Amino acid sequence: MNLGFFIMPLHPLGRNYTEILKEDRELTLIADRLGFAEGFIGEHVTDAIERIAATRTAAA
Repeated sequence: MNLGFFIMPLHPLGRNYTEILKEDRELTLIADRLGFAEGFIGEHVTDAIERIAATRTAAA
C-alpha cells in the first residue's frame, strides 16, 4: 500500500513569505525521504492565513 500526505499551509499573518515557502517545501522533502508516494497541499484563495493560494506555483 502506498501512503500519501496532506498539509494545509496555514501560517500566522505577518510571517515572511519566503520562510513560509521554505518551511512547506522542507515538509514535502521530509515526507519524500520517509517514503510517502504522494503529497497534497491544500489551498483556499480567500483565507488570509493560508498564504499559498496557488499550490502549483509553490511546487514549481
